[in-house]
Amino acid sequence: MKRTETRRRGTLLAVDPSLTVSGWAHFEIASGALLSCGVVSPPPSKHPLHYRLKVLQAGVETLMETLELDRRDVLVSEGPAPLVKNPLSSLKVEQVRSIFEAVGRSRGLVVPGRINPRSVHTELLGLRGRQLGRAEVKSAARTAAMQLYGRSFEHGCDESCGGCGHIPQDVIDALLVGSLALSRLNFARGAQSKLYDVFDEKKRATRSSAGRSKAASRWSSEDVARAEKAGR
Repeated sequence: MKRTETRRRGTLLAVDPSLTVSGWAHFEIASGALLSCGVVSPPPSKHPLHYRLKVLQAGVETLMETLELDRRDVLVSEGPAPLVKNPLSSLKVEQVRSIFEAVGRSRGLVVPGRINPRSVHTELLGLRGRQLGRAEVKSAARTAAMQLYGRSFEHGCDESCGGCGHIPQDVIDALLVGSLALSRLNFARGAQSKLYDVFDEKKRATRSSAGRSKAASRWSSEDVARAEKAGR
């Protein structure tokens, strides 16, 4: 793993959880700089689930120890997809997600919430309207991540990333989760909002809906002119 110089400012660990390969990306919050990235992989599916999760937890603990994460830092993972085709698979991923969050909290990290994958699609990738195929979404995600962080890989990256030749999709997803999480962290700081509120999807949806309703209720200049004419 490529180590960075000793840091004193807070950092963000963004995670794309999976029972197969979990991607992670480590950023400095103030500058948004990508410090390192990589993957954590449990044993293959031929092993019992409890053993795979045990080994995974040990790997997550080692990762956070290596990155020297503590109460100055934040952990944000990608949340579950809104529509789940395989509930059993979703439950397994939730266990992985919970391991990252529990280990993080045990080290004092702030875990303010999760990033909805749909938010990544709409806010970062601009994928609105019709539902795109998985391959199209992956291609758009890779393009966006390389545009944002491609230069960072030129200076070396974690060996588990696959080197600079090919960045795993799990790392690509973690990079985009981190990018969106950074924008929310900095918004909370600039607007002096509660950190947990900016990651609360229900509150964000309510504010967005209220904003659309308010915009829809505003009178245009034509409305005002017609009203004035009618009142004469």
